[in-house]
Amino acid sequence: MNLDLCYKTILKDGLRDHKYKNSHLQPVRSDPEMRGAIFAYRSKKHMIQARGLVLTSVEGLSENNGDFTHWTPNVYRFGSYSDEKRQITCGHSEENLRQINTFYIDFDIASSAEEMTVGDILTASLDLGFMPTLILKSDHGYQAYFALKEAAYVTRTSKFQVVKVAKAISQNLRNYFAETLPVDLTCNHFGIARIPSEENVEFFDADYMYSFQEWLEWSMKQSELPFPKKKSNLSVISGTKGIKQIDEPWYQLLLQQGEIKGHKDLMGRNNALFTLALANFSSGISQVDCEDVLGKFNGRLLEPLSNSELEKIIRSAYSGKYEAANRDYILILCRSWIRDDIRKSELFITQGWYKFKKKRSLRKNSHLHEWEADVMAYLNQLEVSQDPFLQTTKKKMREEIGVPERSFDKVLNSLKEKHKILFTVKAGRNGGLRIASVKSIALAFIQAKKEAQSAYLQAIAAYFEETVEVVTAIVRRVKGGFTYEESSLLFEVDTG
Repeated sequence: MNLDLCYKTILKDGLRDHKYKNSHLQPVRSDPEMRGAIFAYRSKKHMIQARGLVLTSVEGLSENNGDFTHWTPNVYRFGSYSDEKRQITCGHSEENLRQINTFYIDFDIASSAEEMTVGDILTASLDLGFMPTLILKSDHGYQAYFALKEAAYVTRTSKFQVVKVAKAISQNLRNYFAETLPVDLTCNHFGIARIPSEENVEFFDADYMYSFQEWLEWSMKQSELPFPKKKSNLSVISGTKGIKQIDEPWYQLLLQQGEIKGHKDLMGRNNALFTLALANFSSGISQVDCEDVLGKFNGRLLEPLSNSELEKIIRSAYSGKYEAANRDYILILCRSWIRDDIRKSELFITQGWYKFKKKRSLRKNSHLHEWEADVMAYLNQLEVSQDPFLQTTKKKMREEIGVPERSFDKVLNSLKEKHKILFTVKAGRNGGLRIASVKSIALAFIQAKKEAQSAYLQAIAAYFEETVEVVTAIVRRVKGGFTYEESSLLFEVDTG
């Protein structure tokens, strides 16, 4: 494992290559351009105590290879110590960020009944269209890094807009993975993470990096995106348009919950009060009326805050730094204190009318796309080890899925035309149906060793009686960062 390449892939140009003093790699001292700093810690205990080192060079990081367990992969303008012994680090605050190099996601198996593997992360990433650059094994799960092609620099002149937009992208990325995997939604977006080491790197490919613009375009298509909008010269009173947050069901559900305590991680009493205060602010409620409502709510709590602490929280909510209560944190709060399986539809009001089709179980016939979805679900649930394909018979497969015989061939051909599967039918004793999803083929290719990838493509081509060029085109979108080439016939149709 080339850890130096891994470090440079994540850190970009954030640090010097060599130490400014006492470098073992640069014999003649020069005066290089000042860059940024990161923070590193030798254990989780030291991280919690902020007992670490300020590093300003890749050389300094490499010299301690194997000694650190945590670091800040995004670079700060400077770092310093708050004690005379130079042990307690300070400066790792959002306002001090120099550049954003990567998004990262913490998959916490310990807090979930679910089990998962690196393959689960890669499979979800294939559906997303962005592959992780790095996946690390942690004590209780995994951490996935999505490194940017080029760093996004934070400038004071833009009033830290880059940080705001990057945080929105990061939140949408976490929301995407949280739909299927156990994601920690509460950790800091640009804080401390696991550091790559010889022991914990499960996957690394420096080719998988995407521009900030690509992430921005993806994120803008997601719902509930809190991107900053240009403000006009006119002042509009908060909460005078649309549905007010205090009128949504979640507000009353939280307001009636008196058992919220102050020692349940980050989503306890203080967070609930701040969220309720933000809802009042965004709904146009005066600060005096908000203090009255939340004062009564605080008084009903088993462990109420002091009046001074409550006033401090409300002042912060009404400071103008925030626009409204965040739906993601509202959902976490409600699942922590009201009901762990509560749904968004029970908490939020969605404007608009929706036309619901007749339930499939009540219809005589299924639509073609529904059978296609059944076939894809059947393939995706299979346990794939070394070989990403299935050898069976048409009869067995269609009977297990429930697709009529007269429609099965039509479904398979349609999926192949859409480039979602490869299949072939062989006659004879060892014949039958050979089939695989394009996603599983690409996933197996990604996980294969570099020196074995060419042979793998040839084997897949021979097995499905396709040309190597066609199979290569299947994985081209993976190696090419999922950028479809206009000349490629294979991906003229969206693969889903």
